[in-house]
Amino acid sequence: MTNIIYSLLQSYWLDRGVLTISSLEDVAGDFHIVLEYIRENFFRPVDQVTRSRLSHVQFCAMSILCRRGSLSMSELADEMRISKQQLTPLIRKLIDRKMLSRKTDPDDRRIVRLEVTGIGRSTLEDLFNELKMALVEKLKELPVAELDELGQMLKRILDILKSVC
Repeated sequence: MTNIIYSLLQSYWLDRGVLTISSLEDVAGDFHIVLEYIRENFFRPVDQVTRSRLSHVQFCAMSILCRRGSLSMSELADEMRISKQQLTPLIRKLIDRKMLSRKTDPDDRRIVRLEVTGIGRSTLEDLFNELKMALVEKLKELPVAELDELGQMLKRILDILKSVC
């Protein structure tokens, strides 16, 4: 993970002549610390909201399919960086729960695509709303000025990260 972050930062900042290698390593280290802090203090507690309905891996699969549209099992496995053998049972459970469906690719009948159903989309929307509300509960303790500043910083961070990915 740190190597990926380092590469992203290096391609962005070094190419612009803004950072030296040592300052780049400092930024990469700080970035890693921030990500770990967010994971431990914001996402780990929020994960408990999703576990009652979907496993973490199922939640990831559903999120990817909602964002990217229909994908084959191979494409989804590649996106999730897991094997098709690992993916098969969790997809089967989602299909059994009518959250996903299998559709034959109209251009190549040998390919079966996975699609999120209305039930799946509704479940994900409910979970995202619950996750958002859990984050709101954590952030509501911030003074308004700090909350505004955090919002501006997050937008800027996202812009920077999008420029290197």
